[in-house]
Amino acid sequence: MSECAQYKYIHNSRLKNSREFDNEFFREGLSLYEVIRVSESKPIFLDEHLSRLENSAKKVGQFIWLNYHELIEKIKLVIRKNGVVQGNLKIVFNIHENNRNFYCYFVHHKYPTKNEYLKGVHTIVYNAERSNPNAKVYNHKLRTYTNTIIDNPDIFEVILLDDQDNVREGSRSNLFFIRGNELVTAPDNEVLNGIVRGKVIEICKGMGIPVLKEKIAYSKLSNFSAAFLTGTSPQILPIKSINMMSFDVNHHLLKLLLEAYREELDTYVEEN
Repeated sequence: MSECAQYKYIHNSRLKNSREFDNEFFREGLSLYEVIRVSESKPIFLDEHLSRLENSAKKVGQFIWLNYHELIEKIKLVIRKNGVVQGNLKIVFNIHENNRNFYCYFVHHKYPTKNEYLKGVHTIVYNAERSNPNAKVYNHKLRTYTNTIIDNPDIFEVILLDDQDNVREGSRSNLFFIRGNELVTAPDNEVLNGIVRGKVIEICKGMGIPVLKEKIAYSKLSNFSAAFLTGTSPQILPIKSINMMSFDVNHHLLKLLLEAYREELDTYVEEN
């Protein structure tokens, strides 16, 4: 199945039909990318995504060859030409030998159901870590393997463990735990600093909720009462279980954060 989910996509400066899209476009070389949620035909938290993209490029010694205004123009063109109201849009900068290519297109998305937000989701662990966790670089081998697992309808996400069996993040999400009235998440330098992750930390700071950034041993997960994922598609999603360990999906702090995040999202859409 083509990764391109809509009728039109951009390759460099050209708008093309999706039938010309090939999933092999960026299997080779280095691919820097961002996936941006579109709501009410507006790209959400766009500045934060583009800032992270610049940071990812610097981390791997590369650069983004389109400027801020050019990127926004192309993103909005793809949204407009496809007539999308809700969805996930992907931008990719691929560098292979002396070739540099830019792609902008909609991808197939899977948003949690209302029932999953209410009852939480099941996850499992897998020993793997990103070679450069602060850079959003396409890892074909890891993504292919985790996609195979996530295809199981009973598993929503794969939780990655490092070589010391510390919990870091999800294969396509960040991870928070709740202990008492504080949040715990992995250190910034060990995970991709997700956009929603950053928003949750900002919300907690404004509400006076402590957020500790520390290594989280898999063997110590029973010390936490609740856990949740954050990301472009899940937003803030309660975790019902990690392997055989269960967590409280109705924790008061989790409910508070979910409500606060949704309010911030609504405000963003109204003001942009």
